[in-house]
Amino acid sequence: MKIKYAIILVLTVIAIGAGIGLKMFFKPHANVNKLEAEFKMEASKLMDEFQKDEATATTKYSEKVLEINGNLVAKNKLPNGTNLLILEDEMAGISCQLDSLWSASNQSVIEALQTGKPVSVKGVCKGYLMEIKVSPAVVVTK
Repeated sequence: MKIKYAIILVLTVIAIGAGIGLKMFFKPHANVNKLEAEFKMEASKLMDEFQKDEATATTKYSEKVLEINGNLVAKNKLPNGTNLLILEDEMAGISCQLDSLWSASNQSVIEALQTGKPVSVKGVCKGYLMEIKVSPAVVVTK
């Protein structure tokens, strides 16, 4: 009799876990364009904070929506078709991976971006690994 209840309990736990996993897997795509930026700053200031104290900056900015203003130094397209913008410094700057849904409907905005010119990008900060990662991101047009 105890084994029957143990099996029912285990199956119930597995079913609940599967339900939670499926809900997270099929979670709707976040629309970064509609999210309010928690921090608005210059790219150089953000880079300075990460270089001075990476742990504190990671705690402060990780998984937060940032609006970053800076100079565009590179505009690339990754092999999977994702657009990538690099701000301030190509080697240790801010790497902004543009949201694929936003990019598909805003190709003219992306094509109009010129290296060496200022740009505003809003996205979710993922942390620092050789450069500051921001993904997904959108270009802020005013």
